[in-house]
Formats: sequence, structure tokens, C-alpha cells
Amino acid sequence: MDVNAIAEYLAFSPVFAPLSQRERIELAARMRPRHFSRNEVIFHRDDPGGHIYLLASGTVKISVDEESGQEVVIALARGGDVFGELALFDDAQRSATVTALTETIAFTLASKDFGDVVKNNAAAMWELLGLLASRIRRSTGHIEDLVFLDLPGRVAKCLIDQNEILGQKGVVALTQEDVASFVGATRVAVNRVLVDLERRGALKLGRGSISIVSADLLKKEIRY
Repeated sequence: MDVNAIAEYLAFSPVFAPLSQRERIELAARMRPRHFSRNEVIFHRDDPGGHIYLLASGTVKISVDEESGQEVVIALARGGDVFGELALFDDAQRSATVTALTETIAFTLASKDFGDVVKNNAAAMWELLGLLASRIRRSTGHIEDLVFLDLPGRVAKCLIDQNEILGQKGVVALTQEDVASFVGATRVAVNRVLVDLERRGALKLGRGSISIVSADLLKKEIRY
């Protein structure tokens, strides 16, 4: 993909959209494409920061490990999303692990390069702060779900949330192991919940995906 094509793609990202075309072209010239295979770790928690990533295609999961070793998925990022953006504000180590769930292509940008281009663009910085605020709100909501919902409620909430993010398509491209990581439970426990929900007509299990048959039945499981 040439510089102009990358610059056009940047216009669809909430982080880069406030920039002028000239600024986007300048950033595009500094970006480098990276390809990641399915299940490849893009970076680990505590790795050095320094770069942000713009997803061109694919899906990645952002996760942390509990003291027990249980992986908890904080969020998924898909084509057009930006991740690793905390590197723009400090030189601290990564706060989470990011892993490609599918074949993934991302454009990387050094935080210094981003700062050089947008340091005089207040609109772009406000957009970035807004993005960070929305990420924090989602993370806070996820923590509340883990604390206040029982396992069937967490599973149902996970499926409904992911379906909304995907545009109400009715098919959530997550494995049972992915769902287990999202809700902080074992795959065996999640399987029991999913099988029960399928038996009751709320969903249909597929290979690597879950189809939502009745969102209303799923919502009834969400009891705070």
C-alpha cells in the first residue's frame, strides 16, 4: 500500500481524522506495515513501549494475566482501531499483552513521529484524549461485570456487547476459550453455560463462532 493510500485509510480513524491531509501523508510516510499470524503475540505486558498500532485488517485481543495465571481479556480491537496508544504519553512499559486472533496487518508508528506531526494540532490531541477516556470507561464497565454478574450473566453480556460492536450481525466470531478469557472463567465452566443457553434457544454454537438466536433471552441472564 503506497503512502497516499495509507493516508486515505488514516482518515477513517478517530485518532487521525482531525489531521489535515498533509499531516496524514507525513505520518503515512513514517508508518511501517507489519503482518502477524493467528495467535502471534504482538507485544507482551511489560515490553518497552514506543509505538502505536493501527489495524488495517484482522482482530487482536488485549489481555492481562491474573496472579493465578488466568488470562482476562480486556478488549478486542478490529480493523480501523488503534491500540498501544498509551505510548504517546509516556515511555512506560506496556500495560497489557496484545495477541492476534486472526491473520492481522497493522501499521506501526513511533510515538515520537506522531508527536512531531501533531504537537501543534489541538483537535487531534483532544480526539486522542477522548479515545483514551472511552477505553477507560469500557475497562471500568468490564471490571464491574466481573464483580457483580454471575457467570451466565457475564457470558450473556459478553456476547451481546460483541454483537453490538460488530454491528448487530448476530454472529460473534469468538471461540469458547475466547469467551472464557473475557469473562474470567474456565473453558469447561463456560461450555456448560453456553450449552444450557443453546438448549434454551438463546444461541447456537458453531465452530469458532456463536450465533445469537434470541438477544432477549440473553438479556434476561444479565442481573446485577
